[in-house]
Amino acid sequence: MKKVISLLILTLLQGGVCLAQNQFFRELKQKQQPQGFDNHSFGVFYYNGKNVYANNGNDLNSADDSIKDIRINPAYSSLASLIKTKKGVGYAEIYPLQEKDLRIGKIKLKNNSISAIAYSQDAKQLAVAAESKDIFLYDTRGKAVIKSYKSNIVPLKMKYSGNNFFLACSNGNTLEVLNAERGTVRKTLNMSSKINDFEFGENNSKLMVLTADGKLTVYETSTFEPKTTVDDLGKAIAVEGNQDGKYALVLTSDSRIAAVNLLDPTERIFIDNNLGGTSDMRFVYSQFDNQSFIVYNANKALVYRQVEGMKPYLNKMMNTELNEKLNQWMKQMPGETLEAYSERVNDETRAQKAAEIERDFATKMATGLLETSDFQVGDYNTTTKKLTLHFNSMPDIFLDVPFNELGEFETNSQLQFKNVKYGLNPDDKFEMVYAEVYNPANGKTYIFDNLARQSLAKMNEDANFVPLEVIRATNMEETALQDIKEDIISQAIQEQTISDKTHISVNANAVPAVDADGKNIINYDVEFTYEVEEEFSARDDFKPGRYNTEESGAAMSMLKIMKKAFEGDFAKYTVEGKRVKIAIKGTADASPIARAIAYDGRYGEYEEEPVYKNGELNNITLNKKDGIGTNEQLAFARAIGVQHYIEKELSSFEKMNRDYEYHIEVSKEEGSKYRRISVHCTFVDAF
Repeated sequence: MKKVISLLILTLLQGGVCLAQNQFFRELKQKQQPQGFDNHSFGVFYYNGKNVYANNGNDLNSADDSIKDIRINPAYSSLASLIKTKKGVGYAEIYPLQEKDLRIGKIKLKNNSISAIAYSQDAKQLAVAAESKDIFLYDTRGKAVIKSYKSNIVPLKMKYSGNNFFLACSNGNTLEVLNAERGTVRKTLNMSSKINDFEFGENNSKLMVLTADGKLTVYETSTFEPKTTVDDLGKAIAVEGNQDGKYALVLTSDSRIAAVNLLDPTERIFIDNNLGGTSDMRFVYSQFDNQSFIVYNANKALVYRQVEGMKPYLNKMMNTELNEKLNQWMKQMPGETLEAYSERVNDETRAQKAAEIERDFATKMATGLLETSDFQVGDYNTTTKKLTLHFNSMPDIFLDVPFNELGEFETNSQLQFKNVKYGLNPDDKFEMVYAEVYNPANGKTYIFDNLARQSLAKMNEDANFVPLEVIRATNMEETALQDIKEDIISQAIQEQTISDKTHISVNANAVPAVDADGKNIINYDVEFTYEVEEEFSARDDFKPGRYNTEESGAAMSMLKIMKKAFEGDFAKYTVEGKRVKIAIKGTADASPIARAIAYDGRYGEYEEEPVYKNGELNNITLNKKDGIGTNEQLAFARAIGVQHYIEKELSSFEKMNRDYEYHIEVSKEEGSKYRRISVHCTFVDAF
């Protein structure tokens, strides 16, 4: 089934109909009306009556009673259906997506009725809500209850946040947000109008609630206080957030979708559906070409459509660049004394450097803006002696002009702007922060200077800034980590385990974050990676088709650095009961596997294990019976070898709450340099 669906998705991407320049549009006609649906990227399944169908119209499975909702496992391994009998009793059935009509789980609650279902975003559990107000967390195959907790309402719709911090439940009038780990109520929202839909967005920092009075209310998940309210949204049927959180897509009727700029709700992009019959929609982001798509149901059709006109979230892009460059700048340089470092990096210089990075980013992004802007000379303030320049594309600026020089400024002056620098407003629009303005009429240059846009006090209060004492401490620890690295590498070269062509990198950073209770915390990221020069890869690293960690000198040297660090000075971060997220990446090259590689089961056997394939959550199976038949399985075997080493050798991790995440990548090219592993540890609330 999965291969058929994948081919269909490829056909969709290649066979789009061009409605406008670069716009993709595709209608898939169906024999029956899609009453509701769910998706995994471009793969869509919908239900009608007692049947579930794939987007090519094929019948996937049938139920004995009427299907009211379906949910696809985020790892794309199974599908859960919420079913109701004629008497209104709800139960759930789980089917695999690999084979047809083979039930792997059936959930019926004794003396109770199921009212809603939802998968966690990491695909590790299935939430099942009952009319008794109980919520049961099952394993994803529906075989066992992991834990349970009580709600104060009967959930009719449930959704997890992307980081699995929250499980939001609605009965149509009340929205209850639960701490998904503890099952405690984080926030209760009582709405004056019926809740039609809700969705977490913008990297889980926002909760969007859509009500029948045509309003969308956006809450900050740190406090669950309302931040933005958007009205005039018609019937307000469904809501989705786009990839970066700048826009909300709202189904305003059964034939129109509005993409609303949440930073400036007056900006709306309308997408009309002439077929009508739309009751739901999903946002899909294509990693292949960085394009935004929506999929929605219509009268006997599924429609895939590209969303044109949404502007990128510049402030978010700027914050990414700011964090990367500022973290690098704050590291103590090789040979730099502690005294020199303290003089170079302090609260004031950090704020100045941050402002400089922001200006450079905004100025680069605003290239050509002034040339396409109209401006004119405006009013003059006789008290402050400032002359206003009005722009049609950005806020006004003000020049210090003596009263006796006003006559030399014409209404439509031919002023010349030099050394212009820009900034970004909170609404994601450009503003000029510095310019040298030359007036040909009198040959004088006037300076506009608003470089000090943000006070130092405000910069220090920013939750995105880590206290300098923490930065200094982590810098010293990274120096110690480098010393450990050099010792291990030197010993490995001496023992001829690796050559000097293996280059291992260690990196440590303190990263600001917010926990599920809304508290500002600081996580500690420690990353271990390596590269081997191509001609030495097969000697120092994995040989073709090999996955045993112990056979890679480069991998073992990297892991020994990790072991020595966390058995020594870094053991203070391995606190009992604290959480550590361990992201392991395994890679493989594109060399074809002609015959299955034998797998001896040394790292265990895995059935539809959630993994990130090139950044997207999916699943993979690995067992002794079938062996390794794909490069994805080979990359996965290399990744789980790292977990096996950590569990066996790093005793300091045993007392921690360990959360493993697997990432696998397969290169499009052949070559031994594409066979490697890396480890990224995040110690949550480390300081």
